[in-house]
Amino acid sequence: MSSVSKISSGAVVVPLVRRLPAPVADVDLNFCRNPACAQYGLLPDPFKRPNGSPPAPPGVPRGAVPGGKHKEFYKCPACRTTSRVKNNRAVFEEHERVRRLSDIGPCVPACRTAGCANQDLPVSEHPDLYQSFGKTKGGDPRWRCKGCAKTFSTGRPARRHKRSDKNRLVLDMLCNDLSLAKTAKISGLSYRDIYRRIGFYHDQVRSFVSRREDFSRIDFAEVGSRFATDSQALTINWPSRKRRFPVVFQHLCTAHARSGFIMEASFQLDPAISPEEAEAQALAANEDQVSTAFRRHARIWTKTEFDAYLTRLAKAAGLPQVEDYGLPATGSMLRYDVMQFAHAMRLRDHIGETDDPLIFVMGGTLVSSNRSRQSSSPRYRPGARISPSSTSRRQ
Repeated sequence: MSSVSKISSGAVVVPLVRRLPAPVADVDLNFCRNPACAQYGLLPDPFKRPNGSPPAPPGVPRGAVPGGKHKEFYKCPACRTTSRVKNNRAVFEEHERVRRLSDIGPCVPACRTAGCANQDLPVSEHPDLYQSFGKTKGGDPRWRCKGCAKTFSTGRPARRHKRSDKNRLVLDMLCNDLSLAKTAKISGLSYRDIYRRIGFYHDQVRSFVSRREDFSRIDFAEVGSRFATDSQALTINWPSRKRRFPVVFQHLCTAHARSGFIMEASFQLDPAISPEEAEAQALAANEDQVSTAFRRHARIWTKTEFDAYLTRLAKAAGLPQVEDYGLPATGSMLRYDVMQFAHAMRLRDHIGETDDPLIFVMGGTLVSSNRSRQSSSPRYRPGARISPSSTSRRQ
């Protein structure tokens, strides 16, 4: 809802125009983010109030929203703290994407043929759609779909590996920083087989996490209520067919301070959408003249926006151009602030509601200025919104 109009006593009241983005699925991140402020977490009045418009509801913070396009920020009327206006839709979409990554159910026998009417319908629930079709060489039952006539089976995840005895060895070497060349030489496997096993390990870890991680059973008052969040800039020599160039990604990680258990880890990449698709979406939306906080597509960087950003950095530094950085050749780079908030929302999903005070110690490095942020220890109030960083207003 971008504007509101009202007719009262025959007089037309001036329409209300939003100065803050509309909430999306109850996600609204534009409020005072100073944990020490009495108005922390209170949603301010989102509309402009010109002369002739109805007044703001009583008790609702007003504050100011100054700043030019792409640079709007909310200024708290109580503590005068400023925080950049965030795109609620982008954060909601990223949170949903990350949540789906861990939403992996158990592997059940079902047709996997794309486009088949029986796709993903389990044999146990729809036995009339399938027929028994013997067993595999490993002794696992096989079925045939009556819709597409394709056969399928389930069994050990590594049942198709010709040298499954090498799986533990390769995993140990990868986890101990051995290069792919040394891993291939010691294991006797080709690079192609090693890359396939990396994908296999990834799927197995995701499946394990979805089955085993249930933080609702944890009493954080007993096991410790302090968490540490840190961010690292990873420079990757990204390959493409034409050339290689450095791509700087942020990796955000939160660990339980006492046990060291990783509660959530986020990487600044969405592999499901290509740079070309992202560019096409932005062009189709025709949002060049719309501020980033109000755009429909603001979750990831497009090449046009990224090149303009590098140009602005070079101009601000008085340089002809910034170092030759680029976007990934495959997949799309997330906006870092969007990833931060989605990361914080995933922590809230894990921890849930609790009456115990939780302490989050934040730290990290800003890529744009290469400055270390000061650590802080904001307390989380049950039911309140989590701010991923008390210094996020500086981004």
